[in-house]
This record gives sequence, C-alpha cells and structure tokens, in this order.
Amino acid sequence: MTALIFLGGMLVLFYVLIVMPQRRRRQVQTQLLQEVAIGDEVMTLGGIFGFVREVEDHHIVLEIAPDTRVRLVKSAITARTEAEAEGAADSPDGSTESPETPLP
Repeated sequence: MTALIFLGGMLVLFYVLIVMPQRRRRQVQTQLLQEVAIGDEVMTLGGIFGFVREVEDHHIVLEIAPDTRVRLVKSAITARTEAEAEGAADSPDGSTESPETPLP
C-alpha cells in the first residue's frame, strides 16, 4: 500500500515538474509561429537575427543582411526581438553603438 502511494506521488511530481512546463513551452512556441508577420525581427534556433520578408504555411523568408535572404522552416523561429528598444535600454548613455573597436 505504501509503495502505491509513493509511486502515485512520484507520478504526480513527474507530471508537475516535467510535463506541465513542456506543454506550456509548446503552447507559447505555437502561438509565436502563428503570430509571426512580415516586418518582424526574429531570432532562429541557430542564433541568426533577421527580418521576416515572406510568410508561407510551413516556411518563411528571412532577410539577414541587405539583399541576403534565406528560406527557413517556420519552426526554426525561437523568438521575436525588438533590437532598437533593447539596444537603447542596454546602453547606459542610451546610444546603440557598440563600444568595440573595429578589426584591422
């Protein structure tokens, strides 16, 4: 009897700690993919940032540099970003320029 209670408790703990957060993450990802629109700045699984130029059912076209476009499967999108707002907020003086020196 005690073993069944212990097993039941472990199953509940597994569900709460593993299954629920995973389900929540999947719902957020699905919502993001449904809401992605032309002009949004997004980040891919590989860490590439770019602007959405075309949206199809299963893929998007991402502009990663001027006149450089790549076609990606929609599920490769991990986040929508706001570069201008984040860049100004990260810098103490409000500038968005990088303090790094250029390479020779």
